[in-house]
Amino acid sequence: MSTIAISPRSANTGYYQPDIYAANLPDPNPAGATSAADPCQAPAHLRRAMDNIFHRSAVYRSEHRAIVEISHAVARAVFEIVAGYRTVNQLAFVMEPSCIAKLRRRALLETQCYTLEPLPGTAHGQIISLHLDRCISGSWECTVILGFKYRVRAVALKIQPWHGRWQVTDVELI
Repeated sequence: MSTIAISPRSANTGYYQPDIYAANLPDPNPAGATSAADPCQAPAHLRRAMDNIFHRSAVYRSEHRAIVEISHAVARAVFEIVAGYRTVNQLAFVMEPSCIAKLRRRALLETQCYTLEPLPGTAHGQIISLHLDRCISGSWECTVILGFKYRVRAVALKIQPWHGRWQVTDVELI
């Protein structure tokens, strides 16, 4: 299981370096050079050995990055739909029709008591954590926890490859 904790400071600092283990890249920390920002850098020969042991390929890293980006964007959009800030049709390019119908029903249930303007603090949640599990079938199961002004909510997504792109095939709101 992969766990990614996203905080506002991780986007502006060097903590998140997805290509640090790329086998074709030169060693970012040559022998003898130490960096105060990244003191636990593994040598290049150990990184290559670990990539072979754990079967981490460049394809897997790019796939993982794509899933993180999709789940991050879709999770926020789902809660903006439920809050009444977006229309369900904006996710039609990335979701199956059954998921769109499920979101439409949920949005109608949750927004039936809203006025013309959605309640303040119901959208623009901050992603607290993102958990990814890769299934044997090649699909990914993602759980995203978002913090809003007055509450914390979670969404579970199942993302599968479909005709050369990724598609959300199941969505559950918690």
